[in-house]
Amino acid sequence: MTLKGKVAAILNERELVVNLGSESGVEEGMKFRVMSPERQIMDPDSREPLGVFTREKIRVRIITVHSKYSVGSTYETHRVNVGGGGMPDFSHLFGRSREVTRIRTLRADNTVFLEPMDETKSFVKIGDPVVLVEDGL
Repeated sequence: MTLKGKVAAILNERELVVNLGSESGVEEGMKFRVMSPERQIMDPDSREPLGVFTREKIRVRIITVHSKYSVGSTYETHRVNVGGGGMPDFSHLFGRSREVTRIRTLRADNTVFLEPMDETKSFVKIGDPVVLVEDGL
């Protein structure tokens, strides 16, 4: 089953609203890819269209389902260097380099706040396409 919808609202740095709900077959636990808007790629010489390009921005897992919309939350993790300069020759100046695991957010500047967030501070935008993640992807 391929479900496609759009981001309807940004709630905070980890949660967004998708314009698909139980009426569309959405269930808690489903995962969606938030995609960049499609961009037509043109041949620079012939000016003929080569195709459409889009890129995955982030994935969300559905945590709440309503009849016409659902709330999705980020869940993927990434490693971040905190402290230290990461340079062995200067480690005594900057302290030890250390990596921690964090959950990815929607925030474009990578700061962490769990409060309502203005869309302008998010790399995910209202209207971005969302696509159901098929098993194994």
